[in-house]
Amino acid sequence: MGSLIGQLRRKIAFGDYELTGHAKDEMEQDGLTIQDVKTALYNGKIAARQRHGVGRRKLVVSGRARDGRGVRIVCRFAESGRVRVITVFVE
Repeated sequence: MGSLIGQLRRKIAFGDYELTGHAKDEMEQDGLTIQDVKTALYNGKIAARQRHGVGRRKLVVSGRARDGRGVRIVCRFAESGRVRVITVFVE
């Protein structure tokens, strides 16, 4: 099955993800594009794992945008199997 970061990267590469409205708002406020988020996920590492409700795990990925800015992405694997990007922010 592979590592969690590997699974996450494969889902992103195949377009098997969704952005919440909050994530889109935060991206806009910080001047980030979806390519910045993907780049940070591809080069990033899991910085933290958090529990959200019963059995639902959130991952915090720390990586770099295309312009080198530090970016944190909070996401999880949704029940559908897709990656749900919950929020994004510049570090």
